Amino acid sequence: MFLILGAFIAGILTVLAPCVLPLLPVIIGGSVSGDTKDKKRPLIIAGSLAISLIIFTLLLKATTLFINIPPQAITYFSGGIIILLGLFTLFPFLYVRIVAKLGIETSTQKALGKSFNNKNSFIGPILTGAVLGPVFSSCSPVYAYIVASILPVSLTKALIYITAYVIGLSLFLLIIGYFGQRLIGRVKVLSNPKGLFQRTIGLIFIFVGILVITGSAQSLQTYVTEHTPFNFNAISATFLPKTKNAITSKGLFNIKPYKAPQFKDISAWINSKPLALSHLKGKVVLVDFWTYSCINCVRNNPYLEHWYKTYKKYGLVVVGIHAPEFSFEKVKSNVQAAVKAQHLTYPVGMDNNFATWNAYNNQAWPTSYLINSKGYIVRVHAGEGQYVQEEQAIRQLLTNDGANLSDVKPTVSSNYVPISKNQTPETYLGSNRASDYVGTPALAANPQATFTLSNNLGINDWSLGGTWKVQSQKITAEGNSTLNIKVAAKYVYLVGGSPSSANIGVYLNNKPIYGSGFAGPSVNKQSQLVIQQSTLYRLVSFKKFTKGDVIKLTVPNGVSLNVFTFGS
Repeated sequence: MFLILGAFIAGILTVLAPCVLPLLPVIIGGSVSGDTKDKKRPLIIAGSLAISLIIFTLLLKATTLFINIPPQAITYFSGGIIILLGLFTLFPFLYVRIVAKLGIETSTQKALGKSFNNKNSFIGPILTGAVLGPVFSSCSPVYAYIVASILPVSLTKALIYITAYVIGLSLFLLIIGYFGQRLIGRVKVLSNPKGLFQRTIGLIFIFVGILVITGSAQSLQTYVTEHTPFNFNAISATFLPKTKNAITSKGLFNIKPYKAPQFKDISAWINSKPLALSHLKGKVVLVDFWTYSCINCVRNNPYLEHWYKTYKKYGLVVVGIHAPEFSFEKVKSNVQAAVKAQHLTYPVGMDNNFATWNAYNNQAWPTSYLINSKGYIVRVHAGEGQYVQEEQAIRQLLTNDGANLSDVKPTVSSNYVPISKNQTPETYLGSNRASDYVGTPALAANPQATFTLSNNLGINDWSLGGTWKVQSQKITAEGNSTLNIKVAAKYVYLVGGSPSSANIGVYLNNKPIYGSGFAGPSVNKQSQLVIQQSTLYRLVSFKKFTKGDVIKLTVPNGVSLNVFTFGS
């Protein structure tokens, strides 16, 4: 409920943001252009902007319909339309000629009026509001939080919050539009729609369109934030949900201590009988959120296991909370197999419904929560790294409780994380989170489609050939199909599975990979990945970080692929 109200207020505050202020003359100008007494124009602008912002969010953030369109294209399109509106306002005859040229003059005159600035014309205010929607989306940290943190988890909740944000934004814009219309209507010189005022509006539209295209509106917000007391982002961010695990310092104990939430709705326990945090009071507890196909988690888990084995007898308990990223990770036998393969002996709870995840307000895999013997969380760390600090914090808490660790050497001496600066990012293949796809047709959820490989892959790009079924979390080969990806990494991993044992051909730059000496441990001497269980496989092990090689997979019928991950 708080976030709904916060989103509504943030929508109002967005209108006052430095990156939106240059757009207000467009709102006011669009409201009064043509007829200062036309009460419908501000309503149309606010309404079309609201609808545009919601549609923009759903199409670009929740689907892959425009996956091949670069983000700049949206900005250029919005700015270009605003400039075009300015030209039409300056030179109304251009609009009339274009309408006549397209052969829609008669119907347009009946429905919208004879001129672009005619009091009965709705085209101007509709376009004004519609093209500003994407521009307004980049000016609020609350909107960004909803899109980044809530939309991937719950489309329904995200839509409710975005609607609240849009209502606040639109209502305030409506007030501004009516106020500007009324104020300008009282000044006779300004109220003449065919005089100097109309030309001024046209010039303002063109100027604002240039600001949008060049990104100067966002630059203005950055400048104001950094060089004045008016930090809009900080004000707006106060309406975000308050997280107890906010990092407050860079020390070992980096947060203000708070009571650790209990484990909730754990569907199954592995390596342990059912655990309750209340039963672990008096112990130092390290709770780690992970999922077995996440390469970052796979690299992180050995440290947890070493700490568990080393410090268990001194009072440390490590609890892995397995929150599934993919549907196959909800299957207990799959998780058990992964736990065994990774040689984990500490308790693992299956949080299939994300109940414990939400209780901890967790947001990423892996994330660890260090709990002292009194049941308070005193340290939080998201991602890999900080192993030295994590172990120091564990040792400090155990020592505080009376453990003698003078003869126990730390298990780690480095915070090394095997990720290079220019490494290929995690690459999801399902339609929900796919990126960097090139090829024909565009990637989108479909029961079956035939794809043509691209011959022009850039670094990190991937492409499909043959027939594939594209779903939200995976792609499945329909017949013998192909996937190419150009990588920058030292190690290449693949998450996938098959209902029965199948062989995926693995090629490096169109040659069988085994002969190159760079085949990963999951690839056999025939340059094949034998795949069945849905899990993580290592395809490639270069001797050093390598950039620009193409990995080709020939995938038989029925095999599903989820994501590529990389290491250096």
